[in-house]
Amino acid sequence: MTLFPAVDADKAPFAGILPASPQPFVLGEGQGEKSLVFDQLFEILLTGDETDDQYGAWTMKAPKGDRIPAHRHLRTHEIFYVVDGEITVWMDDEADYHSRTTLTTGDFAFVPANIVHAFRIDNTTKVFGCGTAGFERFFHAIGQKTDATEPQGVYVPDFSVLRAAGEKYWTQFMPEFQFRD
Repeated sequence: MTLFPAVDADKAPFAGILPASPQPFVLGEGQGEKSLVFDQLFEILLTGDETDDQYGAWTMKAPKGDRIPAHRHLRTHEIFYVVDGEITVWMDDEADYHSRTTLTTGDFAFVPANIVHAFRIDNTTKVFGCGTAGFERFFHAIGQKTDATEPQGVYVPDFSVLRAAGEKYWTQFMPEFQFRD
């Protein structure tokens, strides 16, 4: 069952990088589909096309920065595995669960669908992420295509771009949300 668009214009600029069907392949360091989102470099390693709509996988590299706005993914379960560095993750189910946790190298966090969350990179960090198939294209929808292998510069998408991507990928931005710290 496809939760996100099966035919997706957000993958068109990246055609040919990944096989787009379930077949064995290998990527070298920096060979995935890359987009710059704010000061974060997202590299898509695996999409729903390669996993029969089961999951997608990516990495995110970023320097120390500000907390990104609170948001929730209405149809996406998401993981954070810290490959190297330090990231603080806020999660709130708007009922009983409220957390602020600093993850360091080797730590893991799971964010189920509909959980309000945000994160802040506390020093130069690389995170491995995985989520519901199709969602990985969200980073392309709000980002700027790049060939860089490290985060370079800052790309701030227009709010209309964020809103359209949020609607397409079932993500609700909640900039006024207050986490309990």
